[in-house]
Amino acid sequence: MKNHGLMAMRFVLACLAPLSLPAHASNSIDAATMQKFDAVFSDFSVPRPALAVAMFKNRELVYQKAYGHANLEHGIPATVDTSFQIDTLAWEFIAYSALMLESQGKIKLSDDIRKYLPELPDLGEKITVNHLLSSTDGVAGYKVLQALAGWEASGPGQNAAVLDLIKSQKTLNFKPGEEFSPGGDSRFILLARIVEVVSGESFDVFSKKNIFTPLGMANTRFVVDDAQFMANRAVPYRSAGDGVYKHDVGGRNTPGLVNLYSSIRDLSLWRASLAAPAPGNQALADKLNQPIKLDSGVVIRDIARVSTYGQQHAGQERGISKKYQIGGVGGYASSVFSFPDHDVSVVVLSSGLDYSGSYGMRLASVLLEKQFLEPLTIDYSRIGRVKVAPAQLAQYAGNYWTAVRAVPAVIYVKDDVLYYGRAGGAPGRELIPLGGARFQLKIEGDDHYFVEFVDGKQGPEMHYSMGASDPVVFESYKPVSYTDRELEQFAGTFHNEELNASYVFTVSKGGLSARNLRVGQVDFKPLDANRFSGNKPFMGGLRFERGSNQEVTGFQIIGDEARGLQFKKIHTPASSRIVRN
Repeated sequence: MKNHGLMAMRFVLACLAPLSLPAHASNSIDAATMQKFDAVFSDFSVPRPALAVAMFKNRELVYQKAYGHANLEHGIPATVDTSFQIDTLAWEFIAYSALMLESQGKIKLSDDIRKYLPELPDLGEKITVNHLLSSTDGVAGYKVLQALAGWEASGPGQNAAVLDLIKSQKTLNFKPGEEFSPGGDSRFILLARIVEVVSGESFDVFSKKNIFTPLGMANTRFVVDDAQFMANRAVPYRSAGDGVYKHDVGGRNTPGLVNLYSSIRDLSLWRASLAAPAPGNQALADKLNQPIKLDSGVVIRDIARVSTYGQQHAGQERGISKKYQIGGVGGYASSVFSFPDHDVSVVVLSSGLDYSGSYGMRLASVLLEKQFLEPLTIDYSRIGRVKVAPAQLAQYAGNYWTAVRAVPAVIYVKDDVLYYGRAGGAPGRELIPLGGARFQLKIEGDDHYFVEFVDGKQGPEMHYSMGASDPVVFESYKPVSYTDRELEQFAGTFHNEELNASYVFTVSKGGLSARNLRVGQVDFKPLDANRFSGNKPFMGGLRFERGSNQEVTGFQIIGDEARGLQFKKIHTPASSRIVRN
């Protein structure tokens, strides 16, 4: 995969056990190969934010270095002990902690989470620990709820504030165990709280005592208050262009239960321990690598998100197996890639990139170039293209929408060729006919993307997949075009009681604009009679609701982490003012 950032794909290390292997670089790599490793980081010859990397081959640490500066203003160089916020790489620690308690008989994965967290509301469905681990719990995502409410807690009180936000919800996104949530960030907050309740210790203390200290991970900790002093911490930056960097927010708005900092040396110690689980830990290691499933037993193969209890995503890289996790927050970027069939893994941490994985993949490719089964870029001339009549292609053309991910797409024909694109976005990508109603998306890189047109229960559907992943289902819809006068029916003030948040909708630029003093403005374009697409991720789509006389009475959020969250109309302007910006 040439650009993992586009897929937002995730990998987490496979297992945790007491340290059994050294975490210092081995001398098993020859000088010529070492020069190739170093060449990957040649662009760090000028001052840049910190980047630290470690690579393992055959259970040995073969490369571990730090580049750039932990603090650009003071010229402090990064070291292998420099600490970075590692975002979603924290997920495995949380999952591991819960599974460790399960292995000790202190919890059961089949337990109702309200057994440990009775303060959670009874929403009419049993949510189990297993549902949290498999992202099938149906609990609304706290990040989306925060964004919709327009607040960001920080400091020691943030954990309680986020838990209160989760507890305020009156409905679930779906029946637990029946669907998978690509987002699902609230589950880690709840898992960490369960560990606290069962162990009788705060999660940062529990993880230090049971994980970090036994492994010698001196620069790894869950940080409750991001404003407190931390030795060896890399300052987070964002690029302003032309070699200029500005301070970024780092993990300031991340709840302490998931706000993990670590160094490349510590993650090397951890990775070394994964190579050979200590006696008695094999069952736990195996559990971490088991695929997650729906309650029906169907294995979850999401196109981009987690695949295992260890919060890894399993996929392919140029024809060979790969597991990975990537993350990024406030100037920090982290990535871990593993190629289990070839015993190669690489970890990259950064304090000045949106995505650090490209360095890791280039480094791994030095060792794997002869192992890859496919070229860096697909040769589409070698794909068996099937002739399809223009009239048949025209039947597939139209507008499509995926409610879970709130993404609109458009399929169109140009010069007897079918194209896939995003509604209102850049020019589409060619779809190569493979036979029947199945097509392959022509896109740079080594990933195989497919589109298949099927007859769904509610009408035509487009199924979008990568490799052997489960399809992302797009439903067809017929777009509408409203005049400004017609759009006035949607104007007014809408309120959600759980979030205590209101939005004022006005007509703007042939669409709608929603404003909230704390959130700012979100712009919407109509998809069909009642559904609109928004330009902010937390309001990527909404569906207006109507009363018995077809008057607009409210709307529901459309999107993965707040499915169906309702806002009621509380005020209709006597004369909606049409805004033409």
